Amino acid sequence: MERKLTERQREVLDFLRESVEAWGFPPTLREICARLGINGAKNAGKHLDALEKKGYIRRSSGRSRAIGIIPFGKIRSRSEDRGKDSAPTVFIPIAGRIRAGEPHPAIEYIEGHVALDADFFRCREGFLLRVEGDSMTGAGMEDGDYVLVRPQRDAENGNIVAAIINGEATVKRFIRKNDRIVLKPENPAMKPIEIKRGEGDVEIAGRVIAVIKRI
Repeated sequence: MERKLTERQREVLDFLRESVEAWGFPPTLREICARLGINGAKNAGKHLDALEKKGYIRRSSGRSRAIGIIPFGKIRSRSEDRGKDSAPTVFIPIAGRIRAGEPHPAIEYIEGHVALDADFFRCREGFLLRVEGDSMTGAGMEDGDYVLVRPQRDAENGNIVAAIINGEATVKRFIRKNDRIVLKPENPAMKPIEIKRGEGDVEIAGRVIAVIKRI
């Protein structure tokens, strides 16, 4: 296997390592292009393909921008990479925008990734949303927190969900009442959103299963 890197591949790898060390997750293709002056996400993707082929990074199956950096470029098996005392890690995307649809919501813009313990969170296909505002403070979700969302198209009464209303994502408690859906905030100062069946453009993107806070 050819292990020697071109100058550009070395720059991309250095930027990946820098981002992971500073923020805990790798950059997006757009960020790689902006930082290194690469023309187009497709070209940046080719450099990632080369780095993976040469054994310097590993990308999670089905997530082209979920990148794990192999220490010192050493190729190891998945069982060796985990080790007896290390937890398996999954890179979860931070969704800047999401779009509902079959079979799961499509993430239209990824702001970055966060490395989480796969066994603890048990949501490899999940995504993170940043909480904005104080509508869910009663449920322990404050402005700036991140919620982990498990993609699903429906919800049970009382579930906290990520819903898409007219193209915008919101986090609320889901309640179904006869012929309408109520998206209830957990803040008595705010009014619930009520959507009558057949009226309004609302879809369930997924169920909130965890809150991640920065202290």
